[in-house]
Amino acid sequence: MINKSAIKSADRVLDVLELLCRRGNAASHTELSRSLGIPKSSLTGLVRNLVSRCYLEKDPDTANYKLGSAFFGLMQQGKHVRDILEIARPQLTWLTDKTQEASAFYLFRGDHVERVLGEEVDQHLSYRMTPHVKFPLYSAAAGKAVLSALPKDEKESYLREVDFKPMTSQTAKSPSELMVRLNAISADRVIISNGENTIGVVALAIAVLRQDGYPIGALSIVVPQVRYTKELERKCQTSLVLAAQRTEHELSH
Repeated sequence: MINKSAIKSADRVLDVLELLCRRGNAASHTELSRSLGIPKSSLTGLVRNLVSRCYLEKDPDTANYKLGSAFFGLMQQGKHVRDILEIARPQLTWLTDKTQEASAFYLFRGDHVERVLGEEVDQHLSYRMTPHVKFPLYSAAAGKAVLSALPKDEKESYLREVDFKPMTSQTAKSPSELMVRLNAISADRVIISNGENTIGVVALAIAVLRQDGYPIGALSIVVPQVRYTKELERKCQTSLVLAAQRTEHELSH
């Protein structure tokens, strides 16, 4: 059953934000109430919540409300997502050309990563980089790269709540086992997954970070286990590091 009051509250939140966008980012409590037809008593609680979560700010001099840092933060994050796809695409082409292995870019989506871009390779044995496929953070190399880059409290919260469902016999089965694997990340931030998500496949990945150090996604190279050598591992690692540096540099500008 649909909760109509919850939908009404959501509509009111959007109405407030949209009105401030139209009004030059300034409106008093009275103006918001009159323009949107929201009773002042109902509006008071709504704007209090938005202020507490930094989606609105109250000017102490004029008592007007304006859009807050969290609102603009969401806009910036959305811009990063659009930008990152265009920036990552040529890096994947370069990675696959350099290593002669399939590569992909994954976006961080909360408790999983989603492959949004892929570059396949012309080999007799290769891995299909189908887009819009989702992987748990605990099993995929891209997911573990993102997880290792998360702030400590967010990482600990994930480890407390995650429900481990083995993808293969090699998948981590507990928080302690996963932490051991996360701690094995190289000094250059590259992490390796050997058969943890797909049997017979080795994946290497590196997180792509925003300017504030928060992971937006990960670049990854996938190699059939029968073709995997230490020499290829080193080539993939150095290539991933360079591609991540290029991606982060372009994203920051």
